[in-house]
Amino acid sequence: MILKNLSLQDFGVFGGPYDQNKISLEPRVKYGRRRPIILFGGLNGAGKTTTLTAVRLALYGKQSLGRAVSTQVYHQFLVDSIHRPKNQLLKPIAAGVRLDFNFGRQGEVVDYTVKRSWSVRGNSVYEQVEIYQNGEFIKGLTEQQKQAFLNELIPIGVADLFFFDGEKIAELAEDDNNHALADAINRLLGLDIIDRLRADLGVYLRGQKRDKLPSDIQKEIEQLEVSYQEAYNRYQSQLSEIENTRIQTTELQVKKEQLTQSVNDLGGAWAASRSGHEEQEQELRKRRTELQTSIRNLLADAAPLSLAKMQLETLLNQLQEEQQTKKQRLLNVELRKQLKKIQQSLINSLGNQHLVAIEDSINNSLPPKPDNSSEITHDISDTAFNRIQYLLTETVPQQQAKVKELAAELEQVEDELANVGINIARAPDERRIATTVKELGEVENTLGQLQVLKEQQLEDAKRSLREAMDRLRRLRDREKDYSNYYNLNQAVMLADSTRGLLEDFSSATRASRIKLLEQEFIKSFAKLARKEDLLITARIHPETYAVTLVDSHGHAIDKKKLSAGEKQIYAIAMLEALGRTSGRNLPIIIDTPLGRLDSHHRENLVKNYFPTASHQVLILSTDTEVDEDFYKELSPEISHAFEVEYDPETGRSNYNEGYFWR
Repeated sequence: MILKNLSLQDFGVFGGPYDQNKISLEPRVKYGRRRPIILFGGLNGAGKTTTLTAVRLALYGKQSLGRAVSTQVYHQFLVDSIHRPKNQLLKPIAAGVRLDFNFGRQGEVVDYTVKRSWSVRGNSVYEQVEIYQNGEFIKGLTEQQKQAFLNELIPIGVADLFFFDGEKIAELAEDDNNHALADAINRLLGLDIIDRLRADLGVYLRGQKRDKLPSDIQKEIEQLEVSYQEAYNRYQSQLSEIENTRIQTTELQVKKEQLTQSVNDLGGAWAASRSGHEEQEQELRKRRTELQTSIRNLLADAAPLSLAKMQLETLLNQLQEEQQTKKQRLLNVELRKQLKKIQQSLINSLGNQHLVAIEDSINNSLPPKPDNSSEITHDISDTAFNRIQYLLTETVPQQQAKVKELAAELEQVEDELANVGINIARAPDERRIATTVKELGEVENTLGQLQVLKEQQLEDAKRSLREAMDRLRRLRDREKDYSNYYNLNQAVMLADSTRGLLEDFSSATRASRIKLLEQEFIKSFAKLARKEDLLITARIHPETYAVTLVDSHGHAIDKKKLSAGEKQIYAIAMLEALGRTSGRNLPIIIDTPLGRLDSHHRENLVKNYFPTASHQVLILSTDTEVDEDFYKELSPEISHAFEVEYDPETGRSNYNEGYFWR
C-alpha cells in the first residue's frame, strides 16, 4: 500500500477547499532510489497531528475514535473538526478529508480514493462517503457496506499498528496490566472475531436451551439476563462518555497550545511577567535613590579629600614635624627650669666657694638651645593634630573605598533598570491580549474540570462493570443449575462442539503467533536498544499476554523499573514486531516519536528504525525532536518534507514544502 495524496477541506486548523490543502505523500525517487521518509515538522498546536487524524478518519470514520464511541459523540467530533477561521463573519458549516492510495490485491495494484465529507444542518450532521476504484465511483453500496469495504482492505486493528501516535506508544509503554497488548494481539490475529463468533454461538445456545426450560425458570433467567444487560449497557454508555471526555480533552489541549502560541506571538510571554518587572523596576529605583543619597553624603564629608592625596601627605608630614619641634622646645624649657633649681639647691648646700664649679657642671649638662629657625605655621593642639591624622589616614581611605563600592553597585542597578525597561516596553498593551488570555484561562479551567470528570467516570465505569460481571456470574450459575432440563438437538450439539473447536483454534493460533511475535520483538529491540541492552530477550505469556524481559543472565527485568525512554523504546519495538507479525506491507505514520528519549535512544531510532520501518514512513515531528543533526542523519532517506505553519492572525495552518531551516 502507498499513500499518494491527502486533501483537506476546512478540517481542523486547515481552512479552505481541497486544492488549497493538498499534499503529496508518495515517496519520490532521488538519485536513482526511492526514498521512504516523508517528514512533517510543526510547532505544538500547528496541526501536524491533524495529518494522522485525517488519514485515520478517511479510512475508518467513527471507528477512528475508538470502538466504544457512540454516534452522538462521533457527530460532535465532526462538528468540532470544522474549521473556525478568525475575523470571518461567515463560518464554514461543512468539511471533508480525501485520501488517494493504491493497494495490492491478488497481484494487481489498484488505485483508490476515499472522500469523507460532512455538513451541519440545524442540529443534525450529515456524513457522506465516496469510494473510487481506478477513478470509477463504486456504486450500489450502503454507508455500512462502504465502511465494511474499507475495513476489508485494511482492518482497523492492523492499522493501529502502523498509524500510531505518542498516545499509542505511551499506552503500550505504561501497559502494566497488559490490556493494551492483549487487545493489539487479538485484533492483529483476528482473535477478536473468533471471540465474537463464540459469543454469538453462546447466545444461540442459551436461546435454544432456554426454550426447553419450564416457564417459571425461563422467567427467572430472563430477569437475570435483563438485569445483566442493563448493567452492561450502562458500562458501555459510560465508556462512550469517557471517550467523549478524552476527545474533548485532546481538542482543548490543542486549543490551549494554539492560544498560548497566539499570546506569545502578541508578546504575551512578556505581558505575563510585566507586573513582576514593574515591581522590580520600583525596587531598583528605590535602591538607586538610596545609593545616590549615600554617595552624596560621603562626598559632602571627607571623601573628596582623597582627590588631593599628595598635598594631604605633605600637610601631614609638615604637621608631624611642627608637633615634634614644639615638643622639643617645651622639653628644653622645662629641663632648664629644673637644672636651675638643682643649681640653686647645690649652692645653698655647698656654699659660694663652689659656685663656679657648679655653674660649669650645670651648663655642661644643659641641652643645646633649640633651632628657632624652624617656623611653626600651624600652631595646633595635640587633640586637633590627632583628629586630623585620623581623618587623613583612616576616614578618607575608608570613605574613598565606600564611594567606589557604592558607585559600582549604582552602575549595576542602572544596567538592570535599563534591561527591565526594555522588557516592560516589549510587553503589549494588556487590552490587545486580554480576550485571548481570558479564553486561555477558561480553557485551562475546563481542562481541570474534565480531568476531575474523567476520574469520576472511570470509577463509575469500573463499578458498573463489576456489577455486570456479578450479574453475569449469577446468570451462568442458574443456567448451570438447570442444565439437566435440556434435551439437545443436533444443531445445538454442533453449535456447542463448534464453540469448543473455536476455543482450541484460538489457543493454537495465539501460541503460534506469539512465538513469532517474540522473535520479531527481539530483532526490533536489538536495533533500538543501547549496546548494554542488546542481549535482552522477551517472553509473552499466551494466556495473560504478560511480557517478561530477560537479561543475558536469564534474570527477569521488572518493566516498571525501566526509564520513560526505555519504556518508549520497548513500545516502539513491540509495535514494529506486531506489524511485522501481521504480514501486512503498509505505510507507517508515527507522531512525535522522540519526546521522552535520551540522545542515545534517539540516535538509534533515527539510524536503525525510521529508514527501514517500511517502504513509506510519515514522521510528524517538532523542531526539537528531528533537529538539524538528526535531519542530516536522515537526509539520505528523506523523500521530501513539509512544514506545518500556523498563522495566529487568521487562525489557519498551511502545509509548506520544506522543513524549518530548509
